[in-house]
Amino acid sequence: MKRKTAKQILAESFRELAKEKNIDKITVKDITENCGYSTATFYRQFKDKYDLIAWAYTWGVTSIMDRIDDDGYEWRKTLLEGAHQLQTEKDLITNLLLHTSGHDSFV
Repeated sequence: MKRKTAKQILAESFRELAKEKNIDKITVKDITENCGYSTATFYRQFKDKYDLIAWAYTWGVTSIMDRIDDDGYEWRKTLLEGAHQLQTEKDLITNLLLHTSGHDSFV
């Protein structure tokens, strides 16, 4: 059984919160309280919430792209999975684009 990493758990916590709140209103404390971790654990993994956002997005895309090397895995399937991921995360991406600002923002 493969266990989730602290980064994955923190990212899931962030995603849960982003379903209910504008991203600019979500704090590191909110993220950590939601999953039962300490802020120290958060800062051992990420420099801020925007670093978490970038990691989570990259991790999701990488998990799809890494399958290309598998025997028999087609590019068409990769593109379909990528489109499906964008559709699934449409509300999160919209929240990111509308409610982040500053030099470390998602944009």
